[in-house]
Amino acid sequence: MISKLLLATTTATALCFAACANAQEVKGEVIHQWTSAAESAGVKVLAQKFTELGGTWVDNAISGGPNARSTAVNRVVGGNPPAAMLFNTGAQFVELQNNGLLRDLTETAKADKWQDKLPAALLNSGMVDGEYWALPISGNGANWFWFNKSILDKIGVAKPKNWDEVFAAFDKAKAAGITPFTPSGEPRWQRLMFNAVVLSVAGRETYDAVIYKRDASAVRGEKFKAAVKIFEKLRDYSDSGTPGRSWPDSTNLVISGKALMTQGGTWLNGAFAAAGKTAGKDYECAIINADQGMVISGDVFLFPEPKNAAMTKAQDLLLKAFADVPTQTAFAVANGTIPILKGADTSKLNPCIAEASRFFNDPKLSTGSDQMMFSPAIVGAVEDAITRFSTKGGLTAEQFIEAYAKGLSAS
Repeated sequence: MISKLLLATTTATALCFAACANAQEVKGEVIHQWTSAAESAGVKVLAQKFTELGGTWVDNAISGGPNARSTAVNRVVGGNPPAAMLFNTGAQFVELQNNGLLRDLTETAKADKWQDKLPAALLNSGMVDGEYWALPISGNGANWFWFNKSILDKIGVAKPKNWDEVFAAFDKAKAAGITPFTPSGEPRWQRLMFNAVVLSVAGRETYDAVIYKRDASAVRGEKFKAAVKIFEKLRDYSDSGTPGRSWPDSTNLVISGKALMTQGGTWLNGAFAAAGKTAGKDYECAIINADQGMVISGDVFLFPEPKNAAMTKAQDLLLKAFADVPTQTAFAVANGTIPILKGADTSKLNPCIAEASRFFNDPKLSTGSDQMMFSPAIVGAVEDAITRFSTKGGLTAEQFIEAYAKGLSAS
């Protein structure tokens, strides 16, 4: 796609951009998808630090990760790049790098000692052939489940730790006239939820075989099939408003006491906090079958190849702001995510993020997300299979397993 767009880009566009660039002001346009209340609070922390360093933050928030990334890519290929753009950890940026459209951050990374500051799993996700091309900015645990505490108390159950306890709580909530489960219905979040179920039911060995080795035989195995059954059961407990619903809307149903449980990563913690809720008092969080570990995911900033000295300076300031330990820590607290820089003050973390941080920093308790390990083509193929299976009346379990297995070889 990028190669085709490059061929369509005119020299006039690039010349116009260079001529129109304002070298007098250090403006840094940042394209991102952080639009929820908690995410916006986190952005303000980053923007404030950039301003303190002498820059002018130009915010370009676009709802939805795919929409934001598509806009950013089109801008880069069209010769009018932003100073920085937010991507997920994984292979999303490789085609841009292959076409020489990204700034090589290796010199900056070595000078600022990123290896001493950042977890290897996240840092390595932004490397190609030993060179640094992306700066990690956030870390998350993706396989968390979130509960309304007052509803748990009302139906007389403790925070569930395994699937039997989850479904028992669902039945009690349903008997009390309360919606048991309100997941997001957007394809990406359905895929993350499926991954959470696979890890918790099929176990770490099977999960890693699928995600790291793309082992189709593991997909057709009995443990994976057991996970599919649990996912199917969750689908049957979800409410009628699930299809297409965003994660903030799903979370708000739990926050407001209209539903017992939702699923999502540690970024949901920020939504609860932004609503004035307190972990352990107003809501509970849990990894189901936590002995299998936590799925790590995250976000990285990419920096397009600068067009002029002013853009280079803006990027330098952004890099300095993003890699500042107090700033990154404050960003994580506001955003509800895990502080990723070593030396971060974790004393203000609530119980959910403190527990997630423990998993995050222990390789034995954490594993990578599919998006970190799969190519975009494979992510798209398995996500399509999950979406069709998530829709009532869609794929059968047997059809889904075959579609997922075949998706592992997509290109």
